[in-house]
Amino acid sequence: MAATDTTNPSDLFSAKDLVIVITGGGSGIGLAFATALHNTGAKKVYILGRRAETLHSAAESLDKTKTAVVPLICDVTDPFNVKAVVETIEKDVGYIDVLINNAGISGPNHTKAHTAETLQELQEILLSNWSGWGNTFAINTSAVVGVSAAFLHLLDKGNGRRGWGIGKLSVGGEPRKRKEVEGVESSDLRTSQIITVSSIASFNRYVTAGLAYAGSKAGATALGKALSTMLGPWGIRSNVIAPGIFPSEMTTHAPPQFPFDKIPAGRQGTNEELAGTILYLVGKGGAYVNGNVSVVDGGRLSQMPATY
Repeated sequence: MAATDTTNPSDLFSAKDLVIVITGGGSGIGLAFATALHNTGAKKVYILGRRAETLHSAAESLDKTKTAVVPLICDVTDPFNVKAVVETIEKDVGYIDVLINNAGISGPNHTKAHTAETLQELQEILLSNWSGWGNTFAINTSAVVGVSAAFLHLLDKGNGRRGWGIGKLSVGGEPRKRKEVEGVESSDLRTSQIITVSSIASFNRYVTAGLAYAGSKAGATALGKALSTMLGPWGIRSNVIAPGIFPSEMTTHAPPQFPFDKIPAGRQGTNEELAGTILYLVGKGGAYVNGNVSVVDGGRLSQMPATY
């Protein structure tokens, strides 16, 4: 492509004709993603979650027929449930282009640790709800690998549908070949992709929710990057989005506005800003992005002790 060739923004930032799966897709960030992807022409958006009423309400709000936006009950911590959902999607369309690991919970809250006056008080705060750690890591971290693994063959088939050779490449060998496929533009160089929704909590050393949440999201970020390396020979990309404060069930306690020393942007993020991030990654403009962590936080990490 010559530098003087014209580009079409609607192609660069579009989910047109893609088949996409979103865990935790019935509310919050997941629903914001589903809305943007459906509104830019995705062929199918499967929204997965545990709450039937929430899922069906979300699907109907975008597609009354629930044929383009399909709600599927799924507990991402249950391998048998995940397998059943994968089989349903395989029978329905036979492949997927993008998997978005978005399901998450906040876990035990440790914010009172910052105001503890005695060591005993700090101990009590840190030891509270110990049993909640397991479920937090199961949903926020372990499921990133479990759900991704379950969908790998459908992501591989997604590559094949776009004309890419499937299977594993040899180290130091020829790059993956591609043949012309009807309905897929030769300039569309996208390959299948996993996107993991982590959090800026994975980088922030000041606990704003809980240590379990921060640790589990740090794990999710690390796993998203590790999958990029592991799946490189298979032609499947893996990227991570680390959002700051956006409207969701987890942030109902958060104020709409902030002083600059908390968030330089002075506010929570918007659904439009989430849409811009996801559409870049799934669109033609993001085809060369792999192993990346996109921090979208209004500058919050720049004002806090962080490792990013």
